[in-house]
Amino acid sequence: MNAVIALCHFCEAHGPCALFCTQTLRDTKIDDLQLEQQQQQQTKLTCSACNSMGRHNFNAIYSTDTESGATFMSTRVPVLPEVFTLVNQAAVLSLSNEIDTNKDGEFVFFGDSTRGHILSHKFRVSDLKARGSFQLFSIIVLMKDKYFLLNTKPFLAEHLKKVSSELQAGALRTKEAEEINYSTARQRRLSGQQFLTHSYRSLPELTGEDNIFPQLHSHFAWLLLAGSRFLTEHVTFGNLPWLPPQSSGRPPAQRLTYNSSTLPMIQKYEESIDDPEQEEFFSLRHLKKVLRKEEFAMVCYCALTGIKIIVRGSPERTFRFMVCLKKLLPEAMHNLIRIDAQHQHSISSEYKIISVSNDIAVPIASTGVFRIDFLDRHVNGHEVSVKWPAELPRKLPDLMVKLLKAVEEKIFTELVLNKQTKVLIEEWKNKVICLNHAKSSSVQLKLKKVLGVQPQDQPLINYWSTHLH
Repeated sequence: MNAVIALCHFCEAHGPCALFCTQTLRDTKIDDLQLEQQQQQQTKLTCSACNSMGRHNFNAIYSTDTESGATFMSTRVPVLPEVFTLVNQAAVLSLSNEIDTNKDGEFVFFGDSTRGHILSHKFRVSDLKARGSFQLFSIIVLMKDKYFLLNTKPFLAEHLKKVSSELQAGALRTKEAEEINYSTARQRRLSGQQFLTHSYRSLPELTGEDNIFPQLHSHFAWLLLAGSRFLTEHVTFGNLPWLPPQSSGRPPAQRLTYNSSTLPMIQKYEESIDDPEQEEFFSLRHLKKVLRKEEFAMVCYCALTGIKIIVRGSPERTFRFMVCLKKLLPEAMHNLIRIDAQHQHSISSEYKIISVSNDIAVPIASTGVFRIDFLDRHVNGHEVSVKWPAELPRKLPDLMVKLLKAVEEKIFTELVLNKQTKVLIEEWKNKVICLNHAKSSSVQLKLKKVLGVQPQDQPLINYWSTHLH
């Protein structure tokens, strides 16, 4: 897992700062790191409470996973210069009053694409000599991937809470042992006979555990290793805890409702998926070749938002067109597509995308019906006639904007375009499923903000949410 896990504390002399950082090194050699020079510079600028590594006469702790070859390095500050500033900023924010929930042990998510995304766990550690009889600590997880960090939050929260509980338990034992000896001094302090003198104590002194930092290294290194091994990153939005696990097997080959006369074409389509020479057969660009530019945007909008699309013509001409329209919907909604319907009742049923032969009567175009007629001969250089009296909204759904951009991307081959389309559809499918599981409108509103859902996306959300669970 490409992240930095850091233990931070609020020093009464130096303010909030990172105390112990663990990160994964894959392409960086340990010999190339100037650890001793960095440690000497940091030791001069810190007190005994901030100096986590120097008091043990070593500069770093590291361990290597033999299977993956990854090295997990723990130092007082990040060994990579570009990460140093990000961790320091995160330490200040995690311990500041701006995000204080006034609840010990809470988890807070904040950050942006520039400073990184941070999951912060703030907690108090007992210290009889400190102001308020406690010191303020936090454990932060800094990562560039926002969605991956959110998806792994339950896993990280569970284990970070165990780490903080161990630190609190050790400090509580130390405090209880000290209270016996410091009872007289406390009475003097309360009576005003003696002022409180600051004593900057290190974490080993607070917890009574000399090997506390090697223990923290083992905890943090395991979290980074477990995150990369068991919590894999997906090209889709990911799997939140309440979503069903994805099947590793290949989905069923036949995913469209079809008439028996179209079975040979269905088989040809399924076989072409694994044949690189047949990439163009299922390309989204086929829609753009058949339609005008503005008509292409219209049919994409109708397919994404649930406006009924009727494609009229011979199966030999409409089949590839229908296969391309199928790419605009997630697999769970493919049962809304009907290829080569031969009866009038199919048009009035729940199907949203239907192809019919020329001898079947179809309703006239309206705001709720988008009609595409394949002509017997070309008219003005076009082989289809498109009828839809409505207009596209001024702002298009985000998914549609990205799809249009992907189709226009010249460096995308047909196969790459197909995979990019699938990624975008799967991402928005998972967003809709997440919104469906929101327990209240206020939770859904917050989730929309996190997922980047805008008002122009609402027509798509309304349509997909009734078919995705």
